[in-house]
Amino acid sequence: MLKELAARAREEGETLKGLAFSGETFTGLDLEELEFEDVTFARCRFVACSFAGASFYRTAWESCDFSNCSLTGSYWKGCTLSDSKGEGCDLRESMWKQSTLRRCRMGMVNADQSGWEGCRWEECDWRGSFFTQCKLKKLTAGETNLAGVSFFRTPLAGLDFSDCHIEGLTIGQSKSELQGLTIAPHQAQELVKLLGIRVK
Repeated sequence: MLKELAARAREEGETLKGLAFSGETFTGLDLEELEFEDVTFARCRFVACSFAGASFYRTAWESCDFSNCSLTGSYWKGCTLSDSKGEGCDLRESMWKQSTLRRCRMGMVNADQSGWEGCRWEECDWRGSFFTQCKLKKLTAGETNLAGVSFFRTPLAGLDFSDCHIEGLTIGQSKSELQGLTIAPHQAQELVKLLGIRVK
């Protein structure tokens, strides 16, 4: 059904609006440059699908799996992703505004040069992901696993990672990314390692 609707929307230049999909598996779909508005995906699986350049407005993803899919250059506003899995997906140059990711498994994601404004990460797992050269503005991260994440050339000023896992972060030689970042006292040892300081 989605394949046919997407083909018609692309042909007629329409927005996919007010739709709901539940318990479906989509394989190899080309959903690039399409616009989704007030759409709900529940318990859906996307295999080798491309959403490159697609736009999402007030779209909800509930218990979905879009691992290893391409979301390059996609735009998200007012969206909610909950209990979903997007491991290994491509988020390069994507833009996120006023959106929430809750209990999502997002390990090994490439989010290079992506932008996040007014978003929330709640109990998410971003282990081993790449947030390089990103813009993180008014981002709230609560109980989120950031172990092994690369924030190379991504300023973290104004962010609070005090209840997140931050073991093994990767940053640049100047360590300037860390300026203005809030952490908890017990996390200081992890950042001391990054600074090359030995504590006896």
